[in-house]
Amino acid sequence: MHQAVQRVMAGEAVSEQQRRLLQPGVSMGGARPKSLMQIDGASWVVKFAEAGELDSPLIEHASLQLARRCGIHTADTLALPLPQGHAVAVRRFDRVEGQRLHVLSAHVALRAAGEPMGYPELAQLIRRLGRPEQVRAQQQELFRRMVFNILIDNTDDHEKNHALVRGDDGHYALSPAFDVLPAAQGLGYQQMRVGALGHEASIANALSEARAFGLTPAQARLMAAGIAEQVAQWPTVFKALNVRGADLEVLAQYLDGAHLREQRRAVS
Repeated sequence: MHQAVQRVMAGEAVSEQQRRLLQPGVSMGGARPKSLMQIDGASWVVKFAEAGELDSPLIEHASLQLARRCGIHTADTLALPLPQGHAVAVRRFDRVEGQRLHVLSAHVALRAAGEPMGYPELAQLIRRLGRPEQVRAQQQELFRRMVFNILIDNTDDHEKNHALVRGDDGHYALSPAFDVLPAAQGLGYQQMRVGALGHEASIANALSEARAFGLTPAQARLMAAGIAEQVAQWPTVFKALNVRGADLEVLAQYLDGAHLREQRRAVS
């Protein structure tokens, strides 16, 4: 499959066997080439890298491992070595024991509710759609994800990269986090509204509407401080997962650059 993807992206002819693998199907969205595969009896989405200098699939795998250290519930991932770089396999959270679960993107859920595309708005929507006894924990989970995205420069956190999964009782819960990795662009703003300062990617903005996430300002600051402490260890985590030295150098320009270093210090 990797060979077929490389040929298509290079504008080269593919074999008949490869052509069968590339037959059009339902779009899975996103910019990177993807494939649906069965691994050990479970359904996974396998994502391949686009042409570029970074091993993005391995960086995504490492980023989700770092997110777990911050107490964030993430999708299961596998880093799959290729002749050049990696692919990343993401276990589908909308399939359980052969059954298909109903999933709404945050885009659909917020639009149906007539709400702006923002983290505080999604946190409040969880109050209406979530299980009552889980609402507070779910709102705090969303707050952690927002702060983590800010601190690792994940500015591709648009509303289609957040989802809600429907349970048998009709209530919804946040899906595991997915599509999380540094954008390595240093844009300084998030795709979803963060707080009183709009889309600004800052801890001050993240703390500005803490109560929308069921948190007092003190609780929110303490939670953000814990995430900042873990994110500061990103080079150690990424190195342990064999992210290339050249990629670490590129990422360090952003994750350890003046802006994000100052954001970590803001809650230290």
